[in-house]
Amino acid sequence: MKIRVVLVLALLAGLLTLSFPVVAQNAQTGNVIFLHPDGTGVSHWAAARMYWYGPDANMNWDMLPEMAVYRGHMTDRLTGTSNGGATVHAFGHKVLGPGSYGQDGGDEEARPILSLSGYSGSIMREAGNNGHPIGVVNDGDAAEPGTGVFLAEVSGRDDPNGIALQIIRGREGMGDTAPAVVLGGGEAFFLPVDAPMCEGEITPTCYVHTDPVSSEGPAREDGLNLIQEAIDNGWTVLRTRAEFEALMAELEADPALAPSVLGLFARDDMFNDEPEETLINLGLVDESMSESREGSIILWGGMPDTMSYNPPTVAEMSAMALMILERRAAAAGLPFLLVTEVESTDNLPNNANAIGMLNAVKHADDTIAVMREFVAANPNTLMFTAADSDGGAPQVFSPAPRDDNGNVTFSSGNPTGLEADGEQVGFPLDGVMGQGTPAFVSAPDAFGNTATFAIGWPGTNDVAGGILSRAEGLNADMLRTEFYMGFDSTDVYRLMYVTLFGDMLPSAIGVPAADRAG
Repeated sequence: MKIRVVLVLALLAGLLTLSFPVVAQNAQTGNVIFLHPDGTGVSHWAAARMYWYGPDANMNWDMLPEMAVYRGHMTDRLTGTSNGGATVHAFGHKVLGPGSYGQDGGDEEARPILSLSGYSGSIMREAGNNGHPIGVVNDGDAAEPGTGVFLAEVSGRDDPNGIALQIIRGREGMGDTAPAVVLGGGEAFFLPVDAPMCEGEITPTCYVHTDPVSSEGPAREDGLNLIQEAIDNGWTVLRTRAEFEALMAELEADPALAPSVLGLFARDDMFNDEPEETLINLGLVDESMSESREGSIILWGGMPDTMSYNPPTVAEMSAMALMILERRAAAAGLPFLLVTEVESTDNLPNNANAIGMLNAVKHADDTIAVMREFVAANPNTLMFTAADSDGGAPQVFSPAPRDDNGNVTFSSGNPTGLEADGEQVGFPLDGVMGQGTPAFVSAPDAFGNTATFAIGWPGTNDVAGGILSRAEGLNADMLRTEFYMGFDSTDVYRLMYVTLFGDMLPSAIGVPAADRAG
């Protein structure tokens, strides 16, 4: 009997031990690439796979070998916010959802905090100020929180001018080292409102881009010209695809070239985050693309006759950033940190734009291909993904419900028994050009068969849907070992930290961020 009791106790002890992750100490250090395809849940990836590759094919996302379920709740809500979620990723502590932008809470109640390591700033500021090359890429604008929070601390995300100022000058009084690469949109927040439109020649004192929807221009009311200031401080500034491609050619020709680069390829976001119907009514249609799977709606940049047309993709910008950061890391003898956000994967679903969502996820997958290629050539690199919420929670309806003209119609809806105009109450579905248009057609499956489908939305909100974090490269197996019970949003910081600095910090679950002295 005593032997049996001892065996049972030993077994129970073993089970209890298996219930908690083993904390890694002195892990291998190397480069970190964090890809944040904002708002991208499992349903986004599934729909894009069906459309672009076929339901039996594999995307680049599918080929990332490690994965864990992501948990993105905040201290005051179950669904993450873009600004609050980014703050958790950058600082390693849960914060309030609304308002938080590098601080806990917003407006007058914003509380400056220490990161999980005890540093007075984000992991990117800690890395940069300790000599590590750092950079950000975003297909939104430079102030988008998914990347902006890693460099700026303000009382709310509605202060893009203040965020842009901190990106160029650093946080006031903190002696921050500038990032090596900032690529995205947001030209408006770097130029004074009285800057004229560029006429032919592009100069630091004129603006290139307007908002394709509203025709707005520069937004700074303090008179500062941060583009000129960046140039004066040694940055190379890019604002068109032609300038981007010219620098890329120089980088490919000269392996020693590693400039500081500020790319501003749109007034604000590089994409046009409006419903399909709105963009069509505005004339944002390229008829030459009508037969392509990308569709004819202009989703990124401006009209073909403008300098805003066809801006660099997030994959192309990430490739440039990796080239520059790799060279700077070799010179510094320290690993780099790159944070890339695909903001379009959130904003286009938040506007129930189905063809936009499918294109945005394809852009994210193309970016993963670039990053996987880099990891293969540089195995001392961790590449991983996470999204802080599920934007719009798109669902595939197949075969697509269609009318006699072949256009998509409605879902069956909630079976309440109520009827409207003789039809069961439901909600409209999206086809290739929005509501009431032809259905999407999948790529062939393993049998060579295609299928029609429509996209439905429970709403345009961010929800706490099914989100996976996936990884490849150095320390990627920690998603399976350290975080096998779930990958909390605070663990994004911990995984980056252990890979950059070699120390696995204790879990921050249930641990509030410490106030920052002064």
